[in-house]
Amino acid sequence: MTSPGLNNSINQEKRAQASLRATVVGLIANVLLASSKIAVGLAANSVSVLADGLNNFSDIGSVLVSFISLRLARKPRDKEHPFGHGRMEYIGSLAISMLILYIGIDLARTSWEAIRNPKAPIFTWATLLITAASIPVKLFLFFFYRRNGREYSISTLMASAQDSINDVMTTTVIVIGLMLSHFYGILIDAYLGLGVSLLIIWGGYKILRDTVSRLIGGEPDKALGAQAIAILRSYPEIMGLHDFVLHDYGPGRAYASVHAEVSSEASLVTIHEVIDRAEREIMDHLGLPINIHMDPVVTVKAGDNGPASQIADYLSAYDPPLSMHDFRVVPGQTVIKLIFDITIPADTQHKEADIIRDISAFAKSLDPRNRCIINIDHDYFDSIPQYGANH
Repeated sequence: MTSPGLNNSINQEKRAQASLRATVVGLIANVLLASSKIAVGLAANSVSVLADGLNNFSDIGSVLVSFISLRLARKPRDKEHPFGHGRMEYIGSLAISMLILYIGIDLARTSWEAIRNPKAPIFTWATLLITAASIPVKLFLFFFYRRNGREYSISTLMASAQDSINDVMTTTVIVIGLMLSHFYGILIDAYLGLGVSLLIIWGGYKILRDTVSRLIGGEPDKALGAQAIAILRSYPEIMGLHDFVLHDYGPGRAYASVHAEVSSEASLVTIHEVIDRAEREIMDHLGLPINIHMDPVVTVKAGDNGPASQIADYLSAYDPPLSMHDFRVVPGQTVIKLIFDITIPADTQHKEADIIRDISAFAKSLDPRNRCIINIDHDYFDSIPQYGANH
């Protein structure tokens, strides 16, 4: 069996090769497009064509930033960065978004000046053909970037793919504008330049928004989490799961942690072997390091009508359904403490205080002495089993 470390090295090498291919292809295509459009845009006094050329020039910087950030992300972990340098890819995407925003804002300023002082562009068939020729080239780059970005989870290539499809739309509009100006005398060149700049700004903003979300800890990879949870649930010794967390340290560099509920009556040695086997299986199949914390629970037997079973039934019928774990009782003459955690969906519209109030009221209806001490967990995955789901 191939070791997880070797698998990870192979995957990172494939990502590096994909990045190099994208860099070479992107540089060649965008250098040709930018130089030709800037030249004909200046010659034809066309603000929109010049704007499109400068947009392609910004793509050259995007490709170089993408390549450099991916190279930096491959640096091995060290004392200062024990989880590696994978987030350098997100820093690269952040730099690309800032470059795109700068180009867009500068083009908006130039276009506004042209609107205030309109001049008809000088039409030539060479200008039209050179501008239109970039449409199939950008379509090719869109599919090329998107395929490699998805296959190797390269966020900077996905950003470049979005930028390429934006270029297709803007160049199409510019070609239409050139034809309207030449054949019908409709001067919309400066307005088209402004439109291109606004699309560039919007594209840069979306990349910036998505990248910042990842840097500050955005939505976890639910597909990867669901696969890990499915493996854990395949072990009959694991009665339930909670507090499953994915820690993102860059594309392909996730770490996970979870609490696994096991029977308090089971042998500690046996359960420890099961947990070790589950950790190895997840690492071998998903390349995902995971730390599993064991939570011993008292098995709820059929016909048991104690507070744990009754509250679990109440939670399962709640809207939305909730789950419970780590239930324990501290008995007393006048007060019985019921201490437990509940897991609620991350997108629930209910206030936590209202949920706790409802559960506490139900517990008191069972016995006026009951007092609930409840800790709230949030479920960011849809595959966490309910309390007692395996029994």
